[in-house]
Amino acid sequence: MSQRRYRIERVSAVLKSERRSRWKIRTDPLVSGIEYVYTVTDENFSRHNSWEFVVRVPKARGGSIEVRPSVVPNVRAWAGLDRRALMFERVTKGRYRGGCYCKVALADPTGERTRLIARVDEKKRLPYWFRSLSARLRSKESIRHTRGTDSESLVITVPADNHEEMIAFFLAAKAWVLKERFHFRAPARS
Repeated sequence: MSQRRYRIERVSAVLKSERRSRWKIRTDPLVSGIEYVYTVTDENFSRHNSWEFVVRVPKARGGSIEVRPSVVPNVRAWAGLDRRALMFERVTKGRYRGGCYCKVALADPTGERTRLIARVDEKKRLPYWFRSLSARLRSKESIRHTRGTDSESLVITVPADNHEEMIAFFLAAKAWVLKERFHFRAPARS
């Protein structure tokens, strides 16, 4: 039996519930907002394809949207993914203003690191399933002013209310990378 190629559009999310909630992000004080719970099916897999995701949208206008799985299929490669999250920040400049972005942070199948953040010059080295997303991949500096050293980080833009795309991106960057054991190795920097 040949394995099908991954496609982002084979991920579907159905809203299960929404509620007001409070949560903690990193070292910030409690954040309040709406917590959306989604039942997710990844049809790229014939079995072990049912997930549950929580999308936390803060009440504060400039707050980060958190996307994380709360129920993960029983697959060894995905153990611990329920402790991982992607944070979507607001776009502050350019034509994507009003939307959100997230750094392209791939899971590390070697387990040496929790994530591998891609740079703009590494776009062509991403897994093949990212090709369908290439029109939305940008440098961080093109969509948000940055004071740090991450201006050349590769980011993906997503409409602020499109939770299904955020969830599909989580699966592309984390679950599929781990399942396929995709190795994203950066060349040595001089």
